[in-house]
Amino acid sequence: MPWVTAADVESALGSAPVDVAYLNMCVGAANSWAFRRRATAGYKDDPDVVPDSAVALGTTLYAQALYRERGAVDSYASFEELAAGFAPTGTSTQINRLLGIGKPVAS
Repeated sequence: MPWVTAADVESALGSAPVDVAYLNMCVGAANSWAFRRRATAGYKDDPDVVPDSAVALGTTLYAQALYRERGAVDSYASFEELAAGFAPTGTSTQINRLLGIGKPVAS
């Protein structure tokens, strides 16, 4: 499922040097995950053609997050302060929106 490539994600990461082998694993995982999530949400996508630019961006952001979280316990480090009573929505919410996936359903 080549919805996004390592070159797409490397461009999104910026100019820092990357571990190409690990980046390729993150890209493969993100492509598979995005396809499965959309299929679970009822989309009938072609695994070889990204549905639109929003899905491509969501998949790229997910691959980028996987790459940046390497070695982290739960997410990559940030220097942003949280205001009292603020519940962060984070990157995962934005990724789900871009993939066209609604709120999780409690079972």
